Amino acid sequence: MDLMEQTLGGIRGSGLLILSGFARGIDSRAHELALENHLGTLAILGCGIDVDYPRENRLLRERIVSRGGMILSCFERGTPPLPRNFYERNSLIAGFANAVWVVQAAGVSGTLNTANWAMKLNRNLYATSCFPGDPFYEGNEKLLSQKSTDRYPIAESFFGPHSLESTWADRFRGHSTQPELPWKEKPRSEIQTWVLEIKHASGECHLHALLNHALQQGLSPGTFYRSLEAELERGALRRSHGGCIEINL
Repeated sequence: MDLMEQTLGGIRGSGLLILSGFARGIDSRAHELALENHLGTLAILGCGIDVDYPRENRLLRERIVSRGGMILSCFERGTPPLPRNFYERNSLIAGFANAVWVVQAAGVSGTLNTANWAMKLNRNLYATSCFPGDPFYEGNEKLLSQKSTDRYPIAESFFGPHSLESTWADRFRGHSTQPELPWKEKPRSEIQTWVLEIKHASGECHLHALLNHALQQGLSPGTFYRSLEAELERGALRRSHGGCIEINL
């Protein structure tokens, strides 16, 4: 099982939407895996919406639309797939995304243009880890080794669905900290129990510790994040200082 298959299988049921550029190779694979794992998917074109490009993706285009996905283009009908169009398309990919994952990028790559847009737009940026000197991953190595102005790496290393913690933490920041009802009036959920156990053992419960515990219990990352989001939405849990997860009293 490759990393893309493992990752999209792991976030099955999470409600995440997979965006990509509908190009040959990794883009097409991302859309196909999204469909296989019942995730929404959005293909953003570098040509007019009526232009059949790439031609080998004709059936994939039909599958995306028939499964409730979307094909999107900012270009007029009939616009050919000119090289300059893909840079504009890349800005849309980063703009619509909460996070950008660079699966594989050479030293000179349109993918790095998407990564650059992600940095400009302050999106979470991830890159697959790689062996130094691999020409097929030279772009990944640049993103993982270069430092930003605050001395942090430009991109976070991506090893699988659990690496998306930063993105999920951002999604959770907007949730209300006020519960619908005191948690004592409702049956305690499994996740609430885990929060209490982790706090008892270490004094506080960070999101990464809660995720690791859920994985040990056999939950997939997708199931965990969907369950956690539901708990936050109903006010049973809240995020506190330093990204800790607390039970609302």
